[in-house]
Amino acid sequence: MGVESLLALMQKRRSIRAFKPEPVSDESIAKIIEAGRWAPSSANSQPWDFLVVRDPITKEKIQSSVQRCISRIKELRDFPFLRTFTGGYMLEAPVHLVVIGDPRFRYVSMMHQVEENIEQFAFWGSVSMAIQNMLLAITALGLGTAVFTNFFPEEVKPFLAIPDPLRIVCILPLGYPNEYREPRPRRPADSFTHLERYDSSKMRSDEIIERAHRDPYGEQVKEY
Repeated sequence: MGVESLLALMQKRRSIRAFKPEPVSDESIAKIIEAGRWAPSSANSQPWDFLVVRDPITKEKIQSSVQRCISRIKELRDFPFLRTFTGGYMLEAPVHLVVIGDPRFRYVSMMHQVEENIEQFAFWGSVSMAIQNMLLAITALGLGTAVFTNFFPEEVKPFLAIPDPLRIVCILPLGYPNEYREPRPRRPADSFTHLERYDSSKMRSDEIIERAHRDPYGEQVKEY
């Protein structure tokens, strides 16, 4: 695949929140997991596991945690998108791919006890790179997903038999898209590209960050 084809695939990817009931094949799931398997990771630690959930009862249990989480978010914040958000599309997805990380592997970083933030990247960064590989594979297969984190992981772990100290990083609801989504705005490359030294004039203002905090799905997304 040339770089233009790769960029086209990246530009095609969308966060999908409506799914057809059509089942997803074992072969497709295996290819998605294979994509995650080949992600880079700190010291080749590969600190991930992927749990495939199809059982409707299990998905209902996950949805109960989703609803409790959304209720808590609504207690803390109010913005237009959240007023109608239910996360109900999770139940539409035929498959949940639960992405699990093993935080013990942050200790494999050469930066362990040297610089904590970089040490944490050995875990979070490695798992995130696997997720990105999977998102691209999902798009290439004509499937859709979204990186879903609106649930309480510690509620979900027990009925998935996930032991401590493993963590659920996110869930990828997986299925065939039942919607078309236009691409979201992207910042111009020259607004965040720096040569030799950081150009402070390109740093986004606190005002933009605060507006994003108040309404992260609002029109001001075009500015950040």
